[in-house]
Amino acid sequence: MDIVVIRCLASTNVGFGHLVRCRVLATELCKRGYGVIMIGPPLSLKDKTDETNFLEWIPRESWLSSESEADFHLSVLKKYNSKHIIIDDYRSDGEHQKRLREENVRIVQQYDASKKQNFAANLVVNGSPHERAEFYKKDVLYNDVEFLLGPKYCILRPIFFNDELKECHKQKRILMTFGGGSDRGVILYILKNFYQIIADNNWKLTIVVSDKNENIGDISNWINSKGSKDIELMISPENMAEIMSTCSFAVLGGGTTIFEAAYLGIPALLIPIADNQINQCIGWDELGGMTYVSNFNELDDAKFAENLKSFLSEPSLIESHRQNLKTIIDEHGYERILDKLLNDE
Repeated sequence: MDIVVIRCLASTNVGFGHLVRCRVLATELCKRGYGVIMIGPPLSLKDKTDETNFLEWIPRESWLSSESEADFHLSVLKKYNSKHIIIDDYRSDGEHQKRLREENVRIVQQYDASKKQNFAANLVVNGSPHERAEFYKKDVLYNDVEFLLGPKYCILRPIFFNDELKECHKQKRILMTFGGGSDRGVILYILKNFYQIIADNNWKLTIVVSDKNENIGDISNWINSKGSKDIELMISPENMAEIMSTCSFAVLGGGTTIFEAAYLGIPALLIPIADNQINQCIGWDELGGMTYVSNFNELDDAKFAENLKSFLSEPSLIESHRQNLKTIIDEHGYERILDKLLNDE
């Protein structure tokens, strides 16, 4: 059995989008007959599916240096006689990847578009519609570095691959979620300052948070204080695709949920809560279907309120954005990435 190694960074602070992507890739690799080794996340993040998909799970949350991590990765690759690694850890840099390539390892790298870096991976991936290969012409360390950019290479969970889900957005219901880690306080801020706009337009609100979000108590207390049946708080639900399919509009951060909402045809207001989410939000705004407001740290309250009022009071505006999203994204991104990685002979 051929083996593929994955290095992933996931935590409450960083979020869990990296792990979501890696699990999708691991599932597909197993279907293709490959074994998969996970390096990085703590054992506490393993679920039942991981027991099946990963031959070994090696916790390694720290990143000591480019050289030491490359040596560690090479030791694991040698142990399993593997020449393929997927890196979804933004701490990896050109020097780290160069060391791996010197040993003829073939690399897929998901990168952070918010920071300056060099690239040595064979395949460099970012699903943001804002990204362009020409941005990085001077940053590649090998002539054969190939950039796989834009929604064509985004990684969606297969639970969303149901045409019925794409046609269910008939309720006047808003989805508000900011990923699987901390929401940095943005949900409570929006509730306190803008919920009245939602109520005045007779919309319902579904809030989804992770059980690892430290602000659950404050959010729940605020909702209880309103005594409204039109606000629903869901904590780490298993049926996220079905929940999203009942919503016709969303307020989101800049993480992987954007791709899922876009696939289902759900327009959204975007408020990134991390620097590496900003360019992605700008890119989706440029494509149409999503509207970038501003970073949460510098939230433009007036702009957010104006956009929220416009969308909630004009169904035709939501529908036009929904139609824009339908042609942007499909379900084959993870297959395209693995085809490129594995078809290297």
